[in-house]
Amino acid sequence: MSGTQWAMAGPLKLLTNTFQRWWMGQKDNHFRIVSSLTILSLAATIWGILFLFILGGTTDDSKEMWVPWSWLGLIVGGTLGFWMVPEFMVYLGHKAALDEILLLDSRPEVLRRRKEAEEAADMLGPGYQSHLVRLYNELGIKVGSRFRHIKPAGARSMEPMKEISENSVERVSEPWDEISLESNSNDSSTYSNTWWNTTNSRLSTLLPGAKILRDRDANRTILGFTSISAALLLYNMIFGLAKQGSGPREFTVDLTLWLAGDSSIHSNAPHLDGVSLLLATASLTMVFLTRPANLEDSSDTEISKAPTHIEEE
Repeated sequence: MSGTQWAMAGPLKLLTNTFQRWWMGQKDNHFRIVSSLTILSLAATIWGILFLFILGGTTDDSKEMWVPWSWLGLIVGGTLGFWMVPEFMVYLGHKAALDEILLLDSRPEVLRRRKEAEEAADMLGPGYQSHLVRLYNELGIKVGSRFRHIKPAGARSMEPMKEISENSVERVSEPWDEISLESNSNDSSTYSNTWWNTTNSRLSTLLPGAKILRDRDANRTILGFTSISAALLLYNMIFGLAKQGSGPREFTVDLTLWLAGDSSIHSNAPHLDGVSLLLATASLTMVFLTRPANLEDSSDTEISKAPTHIEEE
């Protein structure tokens, strides 16, 4: 090897070793880092495609400064996404499998899938390992040497609980203590929170074989992407996203004409075309399918549990 090659290999090897040490030191955040990079790369790629090829940013002189940044986002985001998306799917598959195992209450079934669970937890980091250790403790399964140093999730010191029990004062129960008054804002907040954190969406019940659809982050990704897509498509058809010259954005991008290769793809808003309607309908359908499948059942259960009358004194 020549002196020039040695000179180039030295800094490259040092940089590689430094990155490897940093990556191993972030073991608890691997899934979070990969997820963030995947979302950023996809967002940059989608923005580049929209700005350069759909919104006609290259022909708008007032947006000339955004053209190189859009090309950079398209190239870098596409390249990064090419590597990150498969890695993200691997992590997401492990997380979906581990989440499914953590919901099991059968000791033989957990023992049967123990190797799969431990491999997934080891890949996802200590945060997920603690939940697996908690499951082992609940089912009376001996924790292996790999996770013996991990503290179970939800473990708390008993001293604060003792202090609370010693200092607690007996309360007089009244009939109206069980009545809870919640505003409409609290109801909507609870509904949104249930939707955002569900692991049992309508889509996962339609496709029970796709375990990844029972992952919370996967459902959030589908919900976010389809909501943004539906909003853009509807806004484009009703108000228009494109403009001509320095005028306002009042022209609809006709996706049907764009796919057909027509030279003129802009129409005065509002304007409806077949492809846009089909994509908007599909996006709204996907948004609906991300809703919790058991939302109505849980609401009925809560109503049945609520007190129906107040005893008279």
